[in-house]
Amino acid sequence: MAGRLDDKVVIVAGGSAGVGKGIAAMFAAEGARVAVLARRKDRLDGAVAEIGNGAVGIVADIADPDSVRAAFAEVDTMWGRLDVVLNVAGSARAKRIEDVTDEDISTVVGVNFLGPIYTTREAIPIMRRGGGGDIVNISSEVTLDDLPYMTLYSCTKRGMDGFTRTMTKELRGENIRMVLVTLGTVAPTAFSDNLAPEDMETAYPHWESDGYLVRVAGSEPISPAAVAETMLYVVTRPRDEMIDVIHVRAAK
Repeated sequence: MAGRLDDKVVIVAGGSAGVGKGIAAMFAAEGARVAVLARRKDRLDGAVAEIGNGAVGIVADIADPDSVRAAFAEVDTMWGRLDVVLNVAGSARAKRIEDVTDEDISTVVGVNFLGPIYTTREAIPIMRRGGGGDIVNISSEVTLDDLPYMTLYSCTKRGMDGFTRTMTKELRGENIRMVLVTLGTVAPTAFSDNLAPEDMETAYPHWESDGYLVRVAGSEPISPAAVAETMLYVVTRPRDEMIDVIHVRAAK
């Protein structure tokens, strides 16, 4: 039976765990050739082995422009085309700004904001050569409210949101769609690896007392599989159809 993504070449940036791994697995099952990008080789190798046929792992740090450049060149060499880029990787710290380190700032800004810029820059010429494609950036409901202790995460995701919206205009006429997918709480994922337990002990009571967890995050998470279905829907829309923003959250 033919898959909905037969012969398509897909890059999943941040695809070794959680949402990214779920997306990579679903896209591979639909016939795509999937390049999974992640920094940790051990986790990447495990994810690719689990996904099976259709997936290859490339160790890459999307916060490093040289690493991104090399990864995209490797994909181009392997398959000679690129149809979809999914920017799933995300980094966060649950700290007051006065307490974040230089490394915290560099990591969160690099992964959340600079990373999608680097991947988009490398994707455009390959997609243009092939007649078009889709670039999808994952954002968060944290951009819709003000969440203390998550300022770095929030402002970098807001920056990425603005980048995505502006690029829809810059790429108009190129047959390259830029889509922003804003997600509510997703579980299970590896996102909590970013948040030190001692930081959460300080931040969580403030989030509860502020009402954020009820007001925006909702009481139930959505599953990585549901997110993957949404991403599949986005990239399989007819080429003459534009989707600017999709917001997906649990019904409760």
